[in-house]
Amino acid sequence: SDLIPSATSELKDFLAQARGGSIRIMKIIIRNEELVLDSCREPVHSWEKDYDQFLLPLLTPQQPCYILYRLDSKNSQGYEWIFISWSPDHSPVRQKMMYAATRATLKKEFGGGHIKDEMFGTVEDDLCLQGYLRHKSSCSSPAPLTAAEQELQRIRATEVTMEFGLDKRAQTLQGLSFPLQDEARRALQQLKLKRINYIQLRLDVEKETIELVHTKPTEIHELPFRIPTDSPRYHFFVFKHSHQGQRDEALVFIYSMPGYMCSIKERMLYSSCKNRLLDEVERDYQLEVTKKMEIDSGDGLTEEFLYEEVHPMEHTLKQVFAKPRGPGGKRGNKRLIKGAGENREDN
Repeated sequence: SDLIPSATSELKDFLAQARGGSIRIMKIIIRNEELVLDSCREPVHSWEKDYDQFLLPLLTPQQPCYILYRLDSKNSQGYEWIFISWSPDHSPVRQKMMYAATRATLKKEFGGGHIKDEMFGTVEDDLCLQGYLRHKSSCSSPAPLTAAEQELQRIRATEVTMEFGLDKRAQTLQGLSFPLQDEARRALQQLKLKRINYIQLRLDVEKETIELVHTKPTEIHELPFRIPTDSPRYHFFVFKHSHQGQRDEALVFIYSMPGYMCSIKERMLYSSCKNRLLDEVERDYQLEVTKKMEIDSGDGLTEEFLYEEVHPMEHTLKQVFAKPRGPGGKRGNKRLIKGAGENREDN
């Protein structure tokens, strides 16, 4: 997998200098898997006057970048800055992903204490001065919440989600039906046309959309290696197998959530968005999902396991009738009954 790009030593030196206040704006890009300075400018007028004319020319269509913009206010560490991520919709998915993955690295390199505001934009309108002021007013809360108040907010959010889960009719809760991005839609179309056999999707928590990760052709033995160990994903996989002597195909939906490495928010969002996504896939793409499963790692995704999930009864019966069991006693019956009922549904 790709390494996360790190800053060149030139960029590190430049950032250290720029924090002093001589620079108004800098654009940083990833080139040859490294973070490098693309351009910068010194202040001319006040930060508001400089803002649009300095910033907007740096937003290239189809080319993500980071921009650090210096305000005129200071905190205990020095000047305060806005940290801006530009990720236009039509830029290549791999680039968007690389920029998203590298954001924390650059922030740390620059020093989080200098950053007053963070913005994310996919169109100019998100990031222009008006966009920033809108962002400010929507973020401004009377006073920072205490840890206890934050916890309370989290608990409330969880309660809302739980109520939503219990009452399918309460379809009014916004944000739990993230829209599919164009590339994800196209992938589902391709799946419907049988041109691909695997799709991996992720939630963009910030943009509240469902993004395509990739559609690499996937054999059953490769499936376990498609499951990320550090982040949740949705997967659609066409399981080709032979059943009762016939070639058979089953569309399997896998929701992978690697244990507690993920934030509460991610866990909530992924589990809340799942049903809506499946409804949409079955309704808008007429794709029939044979089996839906939830896993925490790819280890158990063997051909046998999938077969048993897709044909639970036959598998059990086949085992019963295939060969006589060994001597009775402790083993035989008990295990058989249990095996039939288990069906690893809640795995």
